[in-house]
Amino acid sequence: MARHAHTTALTRRFVVLAVALAALAAMACGGDTAAPATPSATTSAGSSAPVATAPPVTGEIIVSAASSLTEAFTDTAKAFEVKYAGTKVTLNFASSAALATQVNEGSPADVFASADRAQMDAVKTERKSAAGAVFALNRLLIAKPKGSTAVATYADLAKPNLKVILAADGVPVGSYAIQSLAAAEKSVAFGAGFQAKVMANVKSREANVRAVLTKVQLGEADAAIIYSTDIATAPEVEPVAIPNAYNVTAEYFIAPLTGGKNANTAAAFVAFVRGAEGQAFLTKRGFTIPPR
Repeated sequence: MARHAHTTALTRRFVVLAVALAALAAMACGGDTAAPATPSATTSAGSSAPVATAPPVTGEIIVSAASSLTEAFTDTAKAFEVKYAGTKVTLNFASSAALATQVNEGSPADVFASADRAQMDAVKTERKSAAGAVFALNRLLIAKPKGSTAVATYADLAKPNLKVILAADGVPVGSYAIQSLAAAEKSVAFGAGFQAKVMANVKSREANVRAVLTKVQLGEADAAIIYSTDIATAPEVEPVAIPNAYNVTAEYFIAPLTGGKNANTAAAFVAFVRGAEGQAFLTKRGFTIPPR
């Protein structure tokens, strides 16, 4: 009887021990299953490459631009500074020829906006900059003092004893004016000698289109050939049309400059000028937008 009791006790102990060991084994297996796998590095073709962060648009840029762009670019620069907080656009206006010389002689500038291809090409060659993109178009007209009857038509520029003002040789608006006069001289309507007669009336050749306009505003000229966009800036002056057959379309070019101190912001400004917002400021000031 005692032996049977002893055997029963041993059996119970064995069963309890077996159950305990089974429970421990189950917990161990469950722990392995629940533990998160440690991710391993992969270089497979399907893995995502790090996304490059674009350089910030910030800091100051200097924009050298043709004087006929004064109002349009002043508006544009203000809007650009609002859109890109932390930027500052310093504007430098003069004739495209003068600006090209400044830039090529090392004057600081990040963007160049020229009123013709020739000055942009000069900068491209010297500075190894981009060729530039056409971003605006302009046309010529005659400006005369308001109420003056001295000049009523393009042909009147050849009348004797007039005081006519043009921009200097090499200044885009001066070059465009000479092209227009040369085209008229070749026509039957104006004939040989027209250009020479007009040039005989020219009393001065000014450094830029705004200097030409000022002469008319001050009553120091009977007429001048300027851009159509400039007439809106001078209430003392009124326009006389140049016939389409002898008019010239001025193309405006813009490019960021190689060697500028703030290339990323310069590129952003050029893109802004060529985008919808910049183009709206140009059309507001009378420029035409070229097809793209």
